[in-house]
Amino acid sequence: MLLIIFFVLIVLSFYLMEKNYRKSIYYKLTKNNFFAVKLSKGRNGEYLTSKIIEKHALQSHRQLLNVYVPKRNSDELTEIDLLFIDRTGLYVIESKNYSGWIFGNETQQQWTQTMPNKKKYKFFNPIRQNATHIRAIQAFLELPDEAIHSVIVFSERCTLKKVEVTSENVHVIKREHLRRFIQTQKQTARQLFSQVDIQTIYNKLVPQMQVSNEIKKQHIQTIQQKYGK
Repeated sequence: MLLIIFFVLIVLSFYLMEKNYRKSIYYKLTKNNFFAVKLSKGRNGEYLTSKIIEKHALQSHRQLLNVYVPKRNSDELTEIDLLFIDRTGLYVIESKNYSGWIFGNETQQQWTQTMPNKKKYKFFNPIRQNATHIRAIQAFLELPDEAIHSVIVFSERCTLKKVEVTSENVHVIKREHLRRFIQTQKQTARQLFSQVDIQTIYNKLVPQMQVSNEIKKQHIQTIQQKYGK
């Protein structure tokens, strides 16, 4: 009997989680299957980040996910994990779902992930990665530098052991601190966009989120060829 009750509680728990998931902005924008998201560290990280923004950003904010923007002076596309727009600017978010200790600074080509077993892995500097996204979207939207914020969001599973950032509009944080970051921006950042501006930017970017599967596959192949991933 206890086993049956336990099973029923698990089923009920998943039912309620999926029900809440289907109410989220993330689901409305992506239509991704709940279980496919939960089984993918990358997608689940994007969903958890999106959910925090949805709950704590201004009511007037707009979100976009997996946005494909053409690189400046190139036919190649760059994919942006998550964008949100509010009166304080356009936030370009790169989601990183790493564990372990993270070391790196703004100028390095590679950052380091150190695991509990002392093994070390190199990964491309996410600030530089996001800078590529920002150059593309800045050219696409014709926005000034001060209107765009670069935000690297790491998962709760890691420790930002030694990460050095000096640029004013670049932020490297853990997801558990995203709520505080949003609240701080609300209180201290200068308002740059009106509600009309927010909607205009959103309307221009929506088609870039609705690219064909063929274009997505081509983008993945290009990344694999370029970085060997």
